Amino acid sequence: MERAAAKLGTHDNGLRWGRTEHRYGIAAALHRHTTPATGGLRISYPSITSYRPPLSTCLLAVAVLVLATLPVTAPARTCSPESPLSADTQAVTIKAVGDIVLGSDWPTPHYPADFDIRAQAGMRRVLGQADVVFGNFEGALTKHNVSTKKANGSTVFAFRMPPRFAGLLRGAGFNVLAIANNHTLDFGERGLADTLKHLSRAEVLAIGEADKIVLQKVRDVTLAWIGFSHLDRHNNVRDFDKLAELVRRARRLADLVIVSVQAGAEGTDYLRLRDHEETFLGENRGNTFAFARKAIDLGVDLIIGHGPHVLRGIECYKGKLIAYSLGNFVGYNALSIRRAAAVTIVLEVKLSKQGQTLGFDVSPLKFNEERFPEPDPDALASYLINDLSRLAPLNGTVRLPVSDAGRGRYLEWLNAEGLGKIVGE
Repeated sequence: MERAAAKLGTHDNGLRWGRTEHRYGIAAALHRHTTPATGGLRISYPSITSYRPPLSTCLLAVAVLVLATLPVTAPARTCSPESPLSADTQAVTIKAVGDIVLGSDWPTPHYPADFDIRAQAGMRRVLGQADVVFGNFEGALTKHNVSTKKANGSTVFAFRMPPRFAGLLRGAGFNVLAIANNHTLDFGERGLADTLKHLSRAEVLAIGEADKIVLQKVRDVTLAWIGFSHLDRHNNVRDFDKLAELVRRARRLADLVIVSVQAGAEGTDYLRLRDHEETFLGENRGNTFAFARKAIDLGVDLIIGHGPHVLRGIECYKGKLIAYSLGNFVGYNALSIRRAAAVTIVLEVKLSKQGQTLGFDVSPLKFNEERFPEPDPDALASYLINDLSRLAPLNGTVRLPVSDAGRGRYLEWLNAEGLGKIVGE
């Protein structure tokens, strides 16, 4: 599977020194570093004989000398390691994916005889190994046959899956699943209770119940999970007071705090993140950008977004990673794989016990005809995330390494699916 190690190189003061020095031809003349005493700039000059620089260069040198007397803003904390890890670094590796719908056996069963084996093997193949494997489970693990969902035309979007699928998901690698989403109650409170019971028996943590913090122990590191959605039945993404309360409690209990959030409008038309509240199907789906930034300000170490059923941008904010939407992961006979929904990723994040984001990888995937993920040699999702991450309000704090040779194939796909205007603004 193709994997892309994400790298960052920005500073709080907005200056990219290497590029600026070379542009003005003074890389050999100026050497910038911080002095311990002042935290400012120290400038050294090469020997000068008969060379007489042009006036513009002289003015630039004067400007640099003036700047050297000013305090220098500390470099921004990045989402990749700035120095080699020591041998005793305690770190946790987390893999995260988006929405999971393993079809539905309601109102009638339709799974082929070999479905369980193929589904588990296929998911495990692309997930690989990690300390924590997270996904957003949309539906109910129950035999209860009364749905609370209303028909949309001739279709009812209610996802009921056999209780045995809890073991299937655990066998695929999942040990944490979000249940704070708009399909949690497809079969009412009874369906939710059954889902929680079966996940617990399969040793899968369910996160997203109202007012609840779920603790997970990985060796000597304690993780606190909190789930949010746009619904009042869960922790509501619009309730910043509740967010602050839960984060404060979690920080007292754990080394790391991770928030899962189901928010934002759905579909290709909503690929681009916006800094305002989003409405979809008459529901206020919250302002994901404002929520995520606030959560980091309060002390959260990682934000995992899902719900729009398409990928959205990724950013590094105050040294913490925010994935605004991981799209779909499995949509067997249920979720669309058209246009932007045709691609997705597995996100892998490495966090230290102290909360430092040590690095992250992205594995780009595409969907087969059964709507299961498989490796994408064209890495279309990586190009798409780069384009989405450079647009305001994110402005390119994360850029995934991609091949220049593959960009032509990406542009062909982008134009064929009518996505060029969305990502080209």
